[in-house]
Amino acid sequence: MTYDMLGLFSFNKVNAYDFEICFEIPDNCFYVLTASATSYKIDIKLNPGEIQPSTTFVGCKETAPILSNKLLANFEQYKYSGVIIKKPTVNVGL
Repeated sequence: MTYDMLGLFSFNKVNAYDFEICFEIPDNCFYVLTASATSYKIDIKLNPGEIQPSTTFVGCKETAPILSNKLLANFEQYKYSGVIIKKPTVNVGL
């Protein structure tokens, strides 16, 4: 499946406590990583003043604690209007 605002993504266990999230976003976008008690959410949004995602992607990397002995993360991609366009979800038992 193709996502306008999300390129390649991967999740790797770093140790017994942490995992690494690697993903690509257009160079005219930004992301916000938030955690709840059981999962992570990665919001990808266009930079202010942009109306369409670039076709040039840049790599992003975050290290985060494992929650509830599993890895659960949702990517949410927002159009300039604020509408969520697609949401790939990753759910892996560790």
